[in-house]
Amino acid sequence: MSNYTRQFDAAIQSVTQARGEHYGHPRGLFNNIVALQSGVSACPNPRIRHALDMICVKMARLCRTPDHLDSIIDIAGYARTMAMLLDKEQEDG
Repeated sequence: MSNYTRQFDAAIQSVTQARGEHYGHPRGLFNNIVALQSGVSACPNPRIRHALDMICVKMARLCRTPDHLDSIIDIAGYARTMAMLLDKEQEDG
């Protein structure tokens, strides 16, 4: 196995373990995300819908770890991105 492959595998294991410790098994988390995203699917703007989908991911994570500041900041970042998208669409007409 190459050095890159070993480093990649070690990084994936580390991330997977850390996410599991914070959010539990992906199945439960993904079920929550899908439930949140079902309402977002009605948004007609695909770019805004994507930002809302990402906010749903962060919301589902916060349901498990409400003190996780990174997810709170990410939600704010996605909301800001939505404002940027809307500005650009208004600008482009």
